[in-house]
Amino acid sequence: MAGKTISHYEILEKLSEGATGAVYKAQDTKRDRIVALKFLPIRHKLTDSDKLKLGQDATNAALLTHPYICAFYSLKVEKSDYFIVMEFVDGESLRHSIPIMNNQVAINFAIAICSAFQEAHGSGIVHGNVRCDSIMVNSKKRLKVLGFGLANLKDVLKLARTTGTAEDAAYMSPEQIQGAAGDRRSDVFSLGVLFYYMLSEQLPFRGENEPDMFQSVQNDAPVPIRQYRPDLSPGFVSIIERALEKRPADRYQSVDEMLAELRHLKRASFSISKVFTRPSGETRRPVTKPFIRFQGTTSGMPWKKMLPLLLGVLVLILVAIIVMRALVSQ
Repeated sequence: MAGKTISHYEILEKLSEGATGAVYKAQDTKRDRIVALKFLPIRHKLTDSDKLKLGQDATNAALLTHPYICAFYSLKVEKSDYFIVMEFVDGESLRHSIPIMNNQVAINFAIAICSAFQEAHGSGIVHGNVRCDSIMVNSKKRLKVLGFGLANLKDVLKLARTTGTAEDAAYMSPEQIQGAAGDRRSDVFSLGVLFYYMLSEQLPFRGENEPDMFQSVQNDAPVPIRQYRPDLSPGFVSIIERALEKRPADRYQSVDEMLAELRHLKRASFSISKVFTRPSGETRRPVTKPFIRFQGTTSGMPWKKMLPLLLGVLVLILVAIIVMRALVSQ
């Protein structure tokens, strides 16, 4: 489709393609900006109720604004093509940055991602399809979460679920695997998988294919992340383990709780690092200091303040000399 123009969008190149449609980079000639277009694979005629629900969901997603959320501009219909117009993120998937070995960087990334989910959940929008590739790192090294609003769009469009990969299955919560509609606690579970993978480049569950992975997610305990990251702080380990609880009632009941613990962990880590690190450029002071430096100052004491002390010492010396002479003359 490169070189083709749809409405006032000139398609420049194809970016990706998946079960939910193909994504293209395009020039918005009306607003003079670069955008991303996601073409939805419509395979049936939409009813009036479907169109109404589709329009409402698109409106809700377009109202969602946050510095760490990829902006959803609008849903367009051009002849038989339904496509989403969204912010173009100039960067790469988080996958290209992992594993993140620096704990402070990892905590900052986790906080940024959770703050995006906090905003979406507060607006009643559940992601429902969190993956490593759902997170983009732009050219300024800032994170952007993609895909908010698409979960409801898939339901309205009645997109048939295709067989996925074992990795895709690993992010699904046990209740989603069982066919239940995912809620914000399902997103919490997926975030637990994401942070585990972000830190170790390994998945917490095991399976060679989708059915085996489904079985592992539902029945197996996660592989302890300390097996891959023995240096990880106990606080971060605890956050991930709680997010990966099988029962929704045992997880964080909202991403707000998870975010609060991550911020507390960041403050605690920063306080510890201040104790054991010296600011860059600061010169190390000598372990021992001379009592007097004949350079106009002494250690923290001006030379003039030393004069009374020196005069006192001289007086004592003179008195001692006089006394000794008197004793000798006797």
